[in-house]
Amino acid sequence: MYFFILGSHPALSAAEILAYLGDRAVVVDASRDGLLLDIAEFDPAAAMRRLGGTIKIAEVLAEEKLDPPAIIKRIADLLTEKSTDERITFGISVYGASREAAQNLIKLGMGVKNRLKEAGHSARWVRPQEGAALSSVSVVKNKILEEGAEILIFVKKDRAYLASTVAVQPFEEFSEIDYGRPARDMDQGMLPPKLARLMVNLGSAPLDGQIFDPFCGSGTVLTEALRMGYAKVAGGDKNPVAITGTERNIAWLREKGLIPKDGHAPTVFVADARKVGQFITDASLDAIVTEPFLGPTLKGRETRGVIQKLIHELSTLYYESMSAWQRLLKPGATIIVALPHYVMKEERHGFSIKEFAKLGYESMPLLSPSLLAKLGENATKNQGLLYGRTGQHVWREIVKLRRK
Repeated sequence: MYFFILGSHPALSAAEILAYLGDRAVVVDASRDGLLLDIAEFDPAAAMRRLGGTIKIAEVLAEEKLDPPAIIKRIADLLTEKSTDERITFGISVYGASREAAQNLIKLGMGVKNRLKEAGHSARWVRPQEGAALSSVSVVKNKILEEGAEILIFVKKDRAYLASTVAVQPFEEFSEIDYGRPARDMDQGMLPPKLARLMVNLGSAPLDGQIFDPFCGSGTVLTEALRMGYAKVAGGDKNPVAITGTERNIAWLREKGLIPKDGHAPTVFVADARKVGQFITDASLDAIVTEPFLGPTLKGRETRGVIQKLIHELSTLYYESMSAWQRLLKPGATIIVALPHYVMKEERHGFSIKEFAKLGYESMPLLSPSLLAKLGENATKNQGLLYGRTGQHVWREIVKLRRK
């Protein structure tokens, strides 16, 4: 079994993991902290290279009663088995427990350290700086995986799963790509690379399939798809400056060695999203992954009438675009789209995708109701999931559609 530590939007992270793993994974348990899966033929390092919303992946090594002395002994034994050096660096992170219970379990680290010393090891215990779990930054900076292990304690009633971290999100690489790329559109806002990657995974297109972004902007979806191993990638945007920026970002990634220098060059072109048919062959796309124009920058003081007018205008753009894309998709192909969700004081305003059914699309749930309940979240009326943070006026509603 493996334990996946979910990102800041647990439901989206869980949906991405299950879309990537498909029928290889069986959900054993879940909480807002993580997803416990029974997986066949699994390579954690390869999975972490593909996923955008997962913080850590840990292999479950043991299950114990929630008894402190027994847990201390088992953790010390696991660390001794995993290390070939006299010096052992270790961390303990707790998930699925109340704050008080988690802090008490963290304190078991001192007992583990003492037990290791008694066994002849020099032990360094890395404590969480805040909360009950080590950040991925702490795990990497303290070389915990190289010099020992991070042990995760996942609490379930009176039992505890003990797992060892085997892969950590490459946060430095994501940060470099997000802030270091030469072309960034600060006025319209940019799709974060982690979210772009997550959306590509939700599309479930095969690696030899073709992915298209008709509102490609500075090319985040395209570059993440290339980094994930997709060879057939295409993008369009009606703004020539955006296409120039996409080409600059792709060239920069090649120079950095973040995508193959001899890999396939993506097809990019200037075109209105409603008129891309002249560049894309009918029934050739396995997935469309896109964040369309979300509207002008908002200050949060707009009236309900202003927002409703904006929704009407954008709904027309989205409907006409979806109509133009229908013939470009293979039967059964998917669209993963980030629709705007407006947060104005105490009111929220979103879009309805019911009209898209007339065009030959059906809405697909990203997660089952039972799993959403375990994660403490709800789907939107469009069966989508929200992505945003407190203080933002425009959130993203991630929606999945399938061409019938």
